[in-house]
Amino acid sequence: MRPAWCLAVALVAARLGLAQESPQESPFRTYTWTDVAYPKLFYTMRDGLTVGGYYAYLSPLGFADWDRPPAYRASFSVSGQASTSGSREMVLEARLPDLFRGWRLVGTASAQRRARENYYGIGNQVTVDGINVTDAQPHYYQSLNLRYAARAEIQRQIVGPLRVLAGFHAERWRIDTLPGPGQLKADLAAAADPTIARSTADISARAGLVLDLRDSEPTPRRGALIEALYSVADTSVAGDLSYTRTTLSAAGYLSIGPQVVVAGRVVGESMGGTPWLGSYYRIEASDRPYEGVGGPASHRALEEHRLLGRNKLFANLDVRYDAYAVPTLVRTTVVAFLDAGRVFEPEPFTLTTEGLQVGGGAGLFLQFGRAGILGTTLGVGPDGLVLQAHTRWTY
Repeated sequence: MRPAWCLAVALVAARLGLAQESPQESPFRTYTWTDVAYPKLFYTMRDGLTVGGYYAYLSPLGFADWDRPPAYRASFSVSGQASTSGSREMVLEARLPDLFRGWRLVGTASAQRRARENYYGIGNQVTVDGINVTDAQPHYYQSLNLRYAARAEIQRQIVGPLRVLAGFHAERWRIDTLPGPGQLKADLAAAADPTIARSTADISARAGLVLDLRDSEPTPRRGALIEALYSVADTSVAGDLSYTRTTLSAAGYLSIGPQVVVAGRVVGESMGGTPWLGSYYRIEASDRPYEGVGGPASHRALEEHRLLGRNKLFANLDVRYDAYAVPTLVRTTVVAFLDAGRVFEPEPFTLTTEGLQVGGGAGLFLQFGRAGILGTTLGVGPDGLVLQAHTRWTY
């Protein structure tokens, strides 16, 4: 009787195993890895001709997970480019948003030399006078930026769409002058910032909460993303700077019919302690930070880094219309936007509408597959027309 009993137990166990198989064993959850590679070739007035390439080894979502928010399960990538102006960049990334269910991991290492970075001064009241840019002083509003950075982040799902995160950011930057007269050279002479033309180590740790209700991470059409992040840098531990950074942001998305999405975002960031110039460029966010105020990630009607200060406040409003769409395959979207923002330096952060730099415009975005985004926007702001190139949605 014992062999028969053992056989019955084995059959029951096998039956239960089939009923409760893991996602990796399901034929509808078969995951693969694939290569994505493409060359880069473009021209800008600031950097001239730029050539480079991108390569990623990624795992797309499985058949049973096609409607999950992440763009893919995991991606390991290398991206590099060089321009005729002397700008160079190399970025290594590991992004694992869904490789381990309930966990999100990101690791980045980068080296950048931006030979013609914008620099208009520090504070909300800095002005741009076109007569300062001449053949004799073509780089009046530019700087040489060198940045070497390593960054990591881990997020853990607590309950439902709520996640907790922890991470660190280690960077060595140098904001240096260019030949001839310039705004940065004038600020160096006026001792506006002690780190100008000096290499500075900026090392911080961060923690926060993320409430993510978006239906899609690369191209959200409904839901919301709310983040509360807190960073600390301390010279007694590492680096040359001691400061705190508190970042609060909220973005929402509302579908109006099958073709129209109305989206909005508000971001506030306040820094205490003694942060200096190089740390003003970064705005913290979960998954990946971005630069502002000014540029495709923050204020599309201002040039990149148009406003620099330790405290930042800005808002965005979009109306997005899908002129053509085959979901998850290809999408053509026209966007009308209104952006407003300012910095506070040296004054403290306050919720206010005074001093906001306001601008608006329109743009065209193309989506290929789940995560391939290319777009351009034309904005009209305080300094006139601003053309921006995008490789992802602003928010």
